[in-house]
Amino acid sequence: MVIGLDIDGVVADFLSPFLSLLENEVGKGPIAAESLFSVDFTEHPILTKEAVKTCSDAVKRNPQFWGELDSLLSREQWLRLETLSQQQRLAFITHRSGHESYDIHRVTVEWLRTHGITEPKVHLAEATKSVFVDELKIELFVDDNYEVCREVAEQTEATVLMPHHHYNRRFSHPRVERIMEFNEIFIRC
Repeated sequence: MVIGLDIDGVVADFLSPFLSLLENEVGKGPIAAESLFSVDFTEHPILTKEAVKTCSDAVKRNPQFWGELDSLLSREQWLRLETLSQQQRLAFITHRSGHESYDIHRVTVEWLRTHGITEPKVHLAEATKSVFVDELKIELFVDDNYEVCREVAEQTEATVLMPHHHYNRRFSHPRVERIMEFNEIFIRC
């Protein structure tokens, strides 16, 4: 079985440092993860589209942001992913986009290597991830973004798992299964 994993919100903690940037931008905080109801930060009492865009643009220009993200996984979980990677059964599919001043693919590969994936297969999706899911013959796909989960569930035959986060708690789809622990992925493969 080939597994496709998103990175941010699945194996990397994007949210904590991004919320810190937003707190600085709006001059209020702390902004609790529990206060988020959507992946695009809408429906929040103090966050504006402008503040989110400003912080998103700042992140895109900063390779250090991506390189310094904390892991959401234990050492044992990374070792299990490395085994899958060595068996050619693991691909990372991300919507990360960088800036012309650096190579976001290289930064992402280096971050994964730091966590034990010796030869990570990283695919940068500019639009839909379902294209990669089909091309790579992914049978199990994991993403925290409910919009992506819906797209992959409706456009491919892959089993779609979505790690539970506050910002995706309202989402439900008959072909998307919510998981509470990352190890639930290993039970499937």
